[in-house]
Amino acid sequence: MDKFIRQGLPGVIHIRKIITIFYMELSKDFRNDGERHDFWEMVYIDKGEMFCTADKNQFTLKSGEVTFHKPNEYHNLSGDGKNAPNVSILTFECDSVAMKHFEGKILQLNAEEKRLLSLLMSEGLACFQLENPNNPLLQNLHALPDAPFGGFQMIRNLLEIFLISLYRHRESLTKISRQSVQIDGVAVNFEIKEILDVLQANVYGHLRISDVAKAVRKSESTVKALFREFYPGGIMHYYNGLKIREAKKLIRENRHTLAQISELLHYDSPQYFSKCFRDATNMSPSQYRQSIMK
Repeated sequence: MDKFIRQGLPGVIHIRKIITIFYMELSKDFRNDGERHDFWEMVYIDKGEMFCTADKNQFTLKSGEVTFHKPNEYHNLSGDGKNAPNVSILTFECDSVAMKHFEGKILQLNAEEKRLLSLLMSEGLACFQLENPNNPLLQNLHALPDAPFGGFQMIRNLLEIFLISLYRHRESLTKISRQSVQIDGVAVNFEIKEILDVLQANVYGHLRISDVAKAVRKSESTVKALFREFYPGGIMHYYNGLKIREAKKLIRENRHTLAQISELLHYDSPQYFSKCFRDATNMSPSQYRQSIMK
């Protein structure tokens, strides 16, 4: 009697067919017509940034990030007019239930996933040729007769391993979270919203521009330039305005002394708080308190 137990190896993601696989270096003003098709599309930004549309969601896709368009989802890509992006696009057929995990998400690749993707793209270029390399979007692939031994199986295996690795991610963004939003009556893109979120979350703290830059993973000069597009007065002036707005709310609530409010909002001193308040409102905190209708 055989004493050895043969263990099955159940699969969770199975790639049935591949449609396109290519890498493009695009201009900053790249535009393409939107499309929809009955198979999956993966978009990875190697360098730069791009604007991406997925049905009704419009969002920014950044360097090192990947997103997926599910079958029959309308989508398109365009440059941001500032950066010339490099992008990898791969389309494939997959009916596995696990693919639902990727719907509506943006994922940042780690070093191992970037390595897997690089191997996958290299294998694809060694096995297939596009009909028109100068216009690769949805062009047919042709298998090369001198493809490396096992190359087609390598493509399938690498893509399945890559997707399983991404599935195990615990952190991701949603496409909706990257949408343009209205703030103070002005439409702002994700980058500015990201800065505004940092400022708002630290109204009771003490931020410097270097702190904001670190939080959004950009240089100080980039943060200042981006923010001026939204608010010409500058980021620190806006931050102080948020603090003054919060101070007015605290004064109206009448649960703290003015000195306590100054301390809560991390002003250097009650005198400096009073100066900032007067500069912003043309009245002192105590005058504002007296002006409130009882």
